Amino acid sequence: MRIDRVYIDGFRNLQDVEADFDEGCLTTVIIGQNGAGKSNLIEAIVEIFRHLDPPTSKHGGKLRFTFEIDYIIKGRKVRASNRDGSTKVLVDGELMPMTRFQDSKADLFPDLIFGYYSGTGRRLEKLFDDHQARYYNVINKDRPEAEYAAARTARRLFYCRPVHGVFALLCHFAKPSEKPDSANVLSKQLGITGFHSALAHFKEPSWFNQSNWKKARASASPGRGRRSYSDLGEQAEDVWGARGPAGECARALKDMAFHPLSVTGKVVDDYRDKPKVEAQLACFLRDKAALQKFAARYETDQDMFAALEAADISDLFREMLVWVTRDGNDSGDVSFSDLSDGERQLLMVLGLIRVSRGREALFLLDEPDTHLNPAWQLTYLELIKEWTDVAADKDRCQIIMTSHNPLTIASLTRQEVRVMQQSEAARLVVSEPFADPRGMGFTATLTQIFGLSTTLDLATQQQIDDRNALARIEQRSEEQQKELISINEKLNRLGFMNESREPLYQEFLSAWQDVRYADRPPLSPEAITKRHEAMKDLIRRLTTKAGQAH
Repeated sequence: MRIDRVYIDGFRNLQDVEADFDEGCLTTVIIGQNGAGKSNLIEAIVEIFRHLDPPTSKHGGKLRFTFEIDYIIKGRKVRASNRDGSTKVLVDGELMPMTRFQDSKADLFPDLIFGYYSGTGRRLEKLFDDHQARYYNVINKDRPEAEYAAARTARRLFYCRPVHGVFALLCHFAKPSEKPDSANVLSKQLGITGFHSALAHFKEPSWFNQSNWKKARASASPGRGRRSYSDLGEQAEDVWGARGPAGECARALKDMAFHPLSVTGKVVDDYRDKPKVEAQLACFLRDKAALQKFAARYETDQDMFAALEAADISDLFREMLVWVTRDGNDSGDVSFSDLSDGERQLLMVLGLIRVSRGREALFLLDEPDTHLNPAWQLTYLELIKEWTDVAADKDRCQIIMTSHNPLTIASLTRQEVRVMQQSEAARLVVSEPFADPRGMGFTATLTQIFGLSTTLDLATQQQIDDRNALARIEQRSEEQQKELISINEKLNRLGFMNESREPLYQEFLSAWQDVRYADRPPLSPEAITKRHEAMKDLIRRLTTKAGQAH
């Protein structure tokens, strides 16, 4: 599954915008200033696929913006567009009726579209609510296994949350990949060497109804009013009567737990709320053997992940705690929650990539590298590529992400990067950078790709601007000469060479007018290209002149 091109007109600030991706690349990083529309582009793509995947062929509805999207899946070229007012789909250039397209989605539509935003807002997440609600309405009841399987298949839009990293880690330990390299990647990159123990901490779900539970339990004490602690404990041990995959998963954890314990206490989820009495159930898996006994109920790690996630969306988990062993520390004192935000975020993405293996998957990630330290930002995409090679099918998935970080794109080719910025004509454009970030260096990436005029702090850049302005003057006054000497001394103390002693550089400063950068805004892609070409032309003329002089 690879998106080739998408056109958007009328979605927030995306007016007549076209993004052309290189379908040969596993990853594409979209960069740009705050407010450029990177998040809007991610959301618009989700809206398009959401529109193309209605609950039934009669409930597609209408989008409030114009779109056209080209993607390649299983060797077929698919174009969906509503440019003429109604949504039409072309497959390999031939128009296909929408009813036939809906019936053929197993071959013509992504199996999984993952979305993730590292911030606190729910704007992107809300776009996935309908698919999650439809899935939940199937799995919260006892039904034939075939209906659960059909619901999982139909849930093509999947929003990633941090707890999925916990579930994915459990699945990794319980059902290791047949490729040993996947364990090596975790050990090498994160220092995680093994599973120590886990605690499934269940709570009374929001949907629980005591009257219905008592009707289903003939042995339950009759009556109304305040529940006794005995009732609360009994309800917890019955996992509040949960049904479907969620109930099965919770009871399986309870069966494998070392002395499952029901507890009752007062909890406050929000400081504005009054404390409420809540029954809880604690199920402790004390070693890897207990985890594997639980996992034995599931054929694959994907089935196990689906069961844990079903319990989560059924509001059964208060928290799921996992303790791991790390290099030099096999005590089990390190829990998943003790890992840094960056580590947890990374494990979530890696885990979902593994869960998606064998399926046509699209990952739309909004700033997933936010909490990573610089060393990991530099290797983030290389790690994802390495992990995809050993834990998934890189030819079946595509990862499109936004970023503000120059380190994230430092090792990429230009085909893997898209710059989103206002053109000189005040039009939003999405374009390839003019050169590969790979090999360019951190400083050049900031100036040539992100459009920064300088990588120095403003005060130091102002001194350099002033020095260059004075050096450009051929006949300096005594005051100007003193000021130039003073500035050069200050810059020398900061570690800057006095380039004005180089005659060719002196001529360059005299000819180059665009030398003041301290107060300049970021440059547009056209301005960067023009400045680059102008510099090359000027240097060519100066070096030719210098050669003729000799």
